[in-house]
Amino acid sequence: MTTTSSALTATDIGALLAQHPLGWWMAGVLSFALLGSVALTGLRRLRQHAGAPLGRMFPAQARWVLVAAMATSACTLALAGAALAELAESGRAPGTWGALDDALAAGLQAQASAAVLQWFATLTHLGDTWVLTALALGVAALLWLRRHRLLATGWLVAMAGNGALTKVLKRLFERVRPEHTHGIAEASGYSFPSGHSSASMVAYAMLAYLATRLLPRAWHLPAVVLAGALIFTTGWSRVVLHVHYASDVLAGWLLGGTWMVCTVLIMESVSRWRGAAPPATCR
Repeated sequence: MTTTSSALTATDIGALLAQHPLGWWMAGVLSFALLGSVALTGLRRLRQHAGAPLGRMFPAQARWVLVAAMATSACTLALAGAALAELAESGRAPGTWGALDDALAAGLQAQASAAVLQWFATLTHLGDTWVLTALALGVAALLWLRRHRLLATGWLVAMAGNGALTKVLKRLFERVRPEHTHGIAEASGYSFPSGHSSASMVAYAMLAYLATRLLPRAWHLPAVVLAGALIFTTGWSRVVLHVHYASDVLAGWLLGGTWMVCTVLIMESVSRWRGAAPPATCR
């Protein structure tokens, strides 16, 4: 009885989301921008208190700080993997996410106009492989030339590692994409998790992190707000275009966000291990 009730509720939510794709897009952009602002505040507080009391208890040069960061990252990835498996299971009928996925996909297919589809077909290029590959190589080269070798390495590990994980998980879950016959956008391969969503999460969130490391403080908030807007826009575009289910996009955000956070955690730990103080612009 509880499962049926929750499925009906999920169906209603999916139908509601399908009625106003542009309105929900704007609401999502604002929500992700707010989340970015909260994350920035947390990062600043973490850096401000990095030296006390932990700094007095454990010397900055202690190698186990890096080991602890790696262990924490491994545990976080394991928890994310369990969450992804649970989400994939719920995405099958008659699961809650399965009901929402089907209702949203059916509603968008019936109601989304050609103009709306064309708009999101343009925005979805934010997560295209060729766009993010060019971005990855360009940013890495710039960081390396400016002698930010640790940041360049972390950036490449974040981008390449996420891509590899996404491919492995797609083959593991083998979810078929929703039917999309409008001809405005095409996609092939398996659906879960969304590669566009995970890659854009890593790329734009990492760029915002790099901004907090390298740019003056005044640029930090605009960077994280813009990153949040781009991340949500890319993921939502995949749903509106019927090339992914909503749970595919959520899984992509979960995967990309977890991998990005783990990468940043290790990068920050390596900086501390080497005795590098947090950048002055973030204090």
